[in-house]
Amino acid sequence: MTEHESDQLVRHGLDTTNQFAQKLRHDPAAIGGARDAHYALQTSVGRTRDVASEQRVNLASASSGSTTDRATATSQSLEKEVQDLLDESAEIEKAVTEAAEALHVGEIKNDQVRDQIVKEIAASMKALAAVKSIQPPESRAAASRDILMKLQTKISQLTGQAATFSEQTINELTAIGTRLGGEEQTTSSSSASSTKVGSSFNSSSGYSGGSDGGGGGGGGGGAVHKPRLPVAIPPQPGSGVAINLPGGKQVMAPNETAAKAVRAALSQLGVPYVWGGTARGVGLDCSGLVMTSYQDAGMQLPRTAAQQTVGAEVPSIDQLLPGDLVVWSGHVAMVIGDGQMVEAGDPVQISKIRTTNAGQSFIGFYRPTG
Repeated sequence: MTEHESDQLVRHGLDTTNQFAQKLRHDPAAIGGARDAHYALQTSVGRTRDVASEQRVNLASASSGSTTDRATATSQSLEKEVQDLLDESAEIEKAVTEAAEALHVGEIKNDQVRDQIVKEIAASMKALAAVKSIQPPESRAAASRDILMKLQTKISQLTGQAATFSEQTINELTAIGTRLGGEEQTTSSSSASSTKVGSSFNSSSGYSGGSDGGGGGGGGGGAVHKPRLPVAIPPQPGSGVAINLPGGKQVMAPNETAAKAVRAALSQLGVPYVWGGTARGVGLDCSGLVMTSYQDAGMQLPRTAAQQTVGAEVPSIDQLLPGDLVVWSGHVAMVIGDGQMVEAGDPVQISKIRTTNAGQSFIGFYRPTG
């Protein structure tokens, strides 16, 4: 592979993720403004309905006869039409909120892939610089070629992930639009971008906390989909970051970001469970605990439990490290080490790592930091 070809490879990898970023780009302020204006309109229409209802009641109590009956019947019909309009308006508001969240998640995942491509390129450039001292020159060329071929393979894998995330986001937006239009949604069972989790993962447990408010309700044991992600890379020996657990044991997180997130999560022990809560020290739901803890560590995660399957997948329970996430269809917890995890039960508490949660579908283990 020539220097020109390697340059083209790097440009292609970054250009691809940049193109997906353009597709997913949106204006949060404009969406928020439209949502607020929509809510204000709903409030105004609701007040009009209430006034009409009050006047109808007053009319019926102050007079009688066929004219009054026709007037009250007309008023009731109008009130029903206004209520139907309010119900439809509420559906529109919900769809706008879901669409904004889907775009936000797509942007985060795409940015993570782009950051990983930059890291891979930087590591490869360092490796190429190191082989310049190799003798004889023939061995040097072979080593350089091997580094560039591995970089090409890695960038291809990462751009494939970016394509998958973009496709998933577009599919979510299409599904929201289809539902809003009253059409029946159909999905292909042969989609290559996700893997259906079987019902064998579903089981009940003694977990007493609430469902994830950010996860859109109780989650439940229905079918969920696993994203197609790379396998988490085990950290190099001696490269971990130490964390002191409440019981006194010291564990090693894979990196500083994961360590900060675990410390931030443990600082919330005892905080009450609040549906949809993201107020640290006041009230948190499960995904709110995870999102705000990683936010304190400098990493932005999606809001809901099932969407926090980002970074890389940890293939087995014995490979879990502090900072990894245990994700169900409606719940998420953070591994802290020593076979334990922290989760927003009621209150935020430490529990043993498990894969069952009140009949919900278990999605998998994930390392947000890769």
